[in-house]
Amino acid sequence: MATLKAQVFDLEFSYYDLNNCDEIEYSLAILFNGKPLFNPSILAKANYAIIEDKFKITDCYEEDWLHLFFHNILKTKKGSSYETMEVPTWKFQAITWEEKKEEKQKSQINKTVKVLNENGEIVDLPYNEFNSMFPSLFEEDIEFIITLPHEIFDISEYSTLKLSFQTNFFNLVEFLEEFQKEMDDFYERHRDRIKYLGEGAYRSKADFD
Repeated sequence: MATLKAQVFDLEFSYYDLNNCDEIEYSLAILFNGKPLFNPSILAKANYAIIEDKFKITDCYEEDWLHLFFHNILKTKKGSSYETMEVPTWKFQAITWEEKKEEKQKSQINKTVKVLNENGEIVDLPYNEFNSMFPSLFEEDIEFIITLPHEIFDISEYSTLKLSFQTNFFNLVEFLEEFQKEMDDFYERHRDRIKYLGEGAYRSKADFD
């Protein structure tokens, strides 16, 4: 199990199993102050996508997409998104400061701020240039958004639910170190069925026969 810390939330991800179609199945638990976020009574108990209050997520034949999703955020410092094709449909999205900064800069293109120059004169300085003089307090922040499918709930009033979590690159690095160990153990456990090819790709051993 690998834990992504997000303030008072813990997002626990794990490689759960390899199904009959050689698709990786992940598990996800969402904890609030150390306890499950959702009351078990509202979860669809008969749903195959729920295992002991954890969610099972499948949609990655020949691609270890969840590991790739997180790794690309760290590699590019930019956000990413992925939506599963299989029902129930999950969506994972990450938004980093780089993206928010680009959007903010576009909105401030024609804005200026009055400042005092070295000659003691008040001049108009482009807003973006003014902001670049100060280090950002948010450049390490990551907004992580999970859209949960309505099928996991046992109550008809519940529909697709979107949750937003605030984390940062320090937490992401720690998480990926744990997730890498999970990944190595998983491929070793199933070495007789699948082979990891690198860059998030894997193949069924049957394809090599």
